[in-house]
Amino acid sequence: MKRRWTRRRFLRNAAISGAVLAQRRRVEAWTARAPEASAGPVLFFDQPAAAWPDALPVGNGRLGAMVFGNPAHERLQLNEETVWDGERRDRSNPQASRTPEVRALLMAGKVHEAEALAAEVMMGVPVRLPVYQTLGDLWLDFEDVPTQISDYRLELDLDRALVTTTFRAGGAHWKREVFSSAPRNVMVARLESSAPMSLTVRLDRPANSQTEAAGNDRLVMTGAARPVNPTTDPLRQERQVGVAFRAEVEAIAEGGVIRAEGNTLRMEKARAVTLLIAAATDYREHNVAGMAAACARRLREAAALPYARLREEHVADYRRYARRCGLQLVDGPDPLGYMATDKRVQRVKEGGEDAGLIATYFHFGRYMLISSSRPGTLPANLQGIWNESLDPPWGSKFTVNINAEMNYWMAENGNLADLHAQLFDLLDATRPAGTETAQRYFKARGFLVNHNTDLWGDAIPVDHVQAGVWPMGAAWMALHLFSHFAYSLDQDFLRERAYPRLKEIAEFFLDYLVDGADGELLSGPSQSPENKYRLPDGTTASLCMSPAMDTEIIRAVFDRVERMSKMLGLDEDLRAQVASAAKRLPPLKIGKTGALQEWNEDYEETEPGHRHISHLFALYPDHQITLRATPELAGAARTALERRLQNGGGSTGWSRAWIVNCWARLEDGEAAYQSLLALLRNSTRPNLFDVCGMKANSPFQIDGNLGGTAGLIEMLLQSHGGVVRLLPALPQAWPAGSFRGLRTRGGLEVDLAWREGKAVSAALRASVDGEVTLAVPAGQQIHSVTRGGSRLALANAGTAQASFRAKAGKEYAVSFA
Repeated sequence: MKRRWTRRRFLRNAAISGAVLAQRRRVEAWTARAPEASAGPVLFFDQPAAAWPDALPVGNGRLGAMVFGNPAHERLQLNEETVWDGERRDRSNPQASRTPEVRALLMAGKVHEAEALAAEVMMGVPVRLPVYQTLGDLWLDFEDVPTQISDYRLELDLDRALVTTTFRAGGAHWKREVFSSAPRNVMVARLESSAPMSLTVRLDRPANSQTEAAGNDRLVMTGAARPVNPTTDPLRQERQVGVAFRAEVEAIAEGGVIRAEGNTLRMEKARAVTLLIAAATDYREHNVAGMAAACARRLREAAALPYARLREEHVADYRRYARRCGLQLVDGPDPLGYMATDKRVQRVKEGGEDAGLIATYFHFGRYMLISSSRPGTLPANLQGIWNESLDPPWGSKFTVNINAEMNYWMAENGNLADLHAQLFDLLDATRPAGTETAQRYFKARGFLVNHNTDLWGDAIPVDHVQAGVWPMGAAWMALHLFSHFAYSLDQDFLRERAYPRLKEIAEFFLDYLVDGADGELLSGPSQSPENKYRLPDGTTASLCMSPAMDTEIIRAVFDRVERMSKMLGLDEDLRAQVASAAKRLPPLKIGKTGALQEWNEDYEETEPGHRHISHLFALYPDHQITLRATPELAGAARTALERRLQNGGGSTGWSRAWIVNCWARLEDGEAAYQSLLALLRNSTRPNLFDVCGMKANSPFQIDGNLGGTAGLIEMLLQSHGGVVRLLPALPQAWPAGSFRGLRTRGGLEVDLAWREGKAVSAALRASVDGEVTLAVPAGQQIHSVTRGGSRLALANAGTAQASFRAKAGKEYAVSFA
């Protein structure tokens, strides 16, 4: 029988009907009964998820699940971050030493010959990298859920990291909660009903696993990831190996009977059931015994605690991150807060605007990073940690020509700096393979990573020449090390971690760069990531020498190494070398269209609306191009953005998120806001998941969510160039609002409120001593800065930019005129 869902009808405007008010009261009353009162916001829905991309994510950085909320046949799709097919192996091309021949062909203008040779001598063997796979599925089949369902609600509480499903059926009230506990490293599902319930619990996987019962209350699934779609092509063939895994489910029933039936668990007439899910792999535990012991220990420790304590512990742990900062973009309560999230998203897709939903998007972005990236885990991959496939889009790997870095753009200013270290760990993991690759391909010191890496930190060119040959990945990741220092001013981190890695990258570049005909230092073989240019004869190519992004990244690395060397008083000779080399890099150029050139030559673009805007790296995330220091280049960057958008650019979520950040850096709040709306309208699913495309079936990628969150922050607060800019790109659509807990370079934490488009108050908390320069938008002035009620002397008081000396541990109140 087809299940019938009762749906409440809500008004689409801000007027609130009596029925809506009644619904609000029911929601508020339900929330009030929760042991840990939620401060919101929440995502909620009037029906279960019909497909995997619309389910709701939970995670603790290591163990994740997608919750569907189906009353009779619930599915929890499970992930463990280290379930990858493949293995650590040497994929270096045996002809890698011929790479200089590719460079020579490029410099001689023989581009097609260079690309053909690159395919032969540079690409990895095999050319495919391992991929991230699903752990499996937990199925809950309930026998006594009638077909008539009412008062249904599926909710993700972003203040408690808790997915809750509630409904009424057959006169009974049902409630289910799911969360992933970081303190206990287990997934927890709590099933409750006001009437006795019976259900069957199953645990399985699409392939390469087996499940059996262990006693009457536990299921054990074991197996190993294996490559799918095997090929006979020796250049692509992986061995049929992968990470071994073990997943266990323990059921704790309150009332009723629980027993094993074959490879399932059967519960009858239970009032409540708590399911504990643990998983382990031989990537961390090394062998079968270690995996079994890890699962047993985690389940034993979790089972020793009452459910209420498990949840309380989880919420407190999550809130250590979640409550550090907040954002409100409406004055007072959210006027559309009564409306289900999917309906709000659809309203925006149909041309509406919704500041409250955008604020929720901000909190959801932070939730996703907290849930997929914790200290000691892997960094968030292309899908965070959530993937239902054995062969996911782009392998759900670590793509380092934009995506992995974008995942962490908001780690520092979004007050999640302690989650940034996972990206640094990935960089460290690539050093062994990256060092070998630098030596074999370029006879260079230091290390490199091309456009993708995997669980084992591979570094060679993979997939195909038109994407794989791009030795800038390690450099871009390494620049995040300096970013972490810039926000924290942690001298130990600078000395022990940031400087050593960036020094190695600089050494690679010093050996990698070659003299051009005009005395410039050129990089290559390389490319502007995944893009092509048109040659004078009408043919197209990807490989080139010194694309703009290469030059911008190299210049950024040399700049940071020179500055760090001075700060630490180290390596004077190296400092002189990078300073000299930086002067010989090609300058940024403006092409015949008035746009910033993407290539060192003013080539015609084959795809003017290409998704990558790699040549704008110098605008964002770096700051070599700024409105005030380089106005002509800033204008060329604007033209480049406009041309991309006029030709269909921003067609993926992550691409549009990058564009939001670039408009914010140009302090164009209206353009940034329109791109933010485009992100929601074209590349966001009903559950706020970002998609890599503009079609309904485009695959989920987390980068657009996290990059979009970074863009929101950049619109409200910037701190590059030694100036803290308040509300630098505030659109008219947000006339009133506030944020708290956002961070700046130089060790400040900032709270700010604004009304009628103008800042009205701010609080600054300093973590280190230092000079602070504040700037406000045109039309406002900084009136005063006080500490403990005492007014400070300001340089340039009464202007739009003023400075003062901050002391570590002190808070400062700023007033405006």
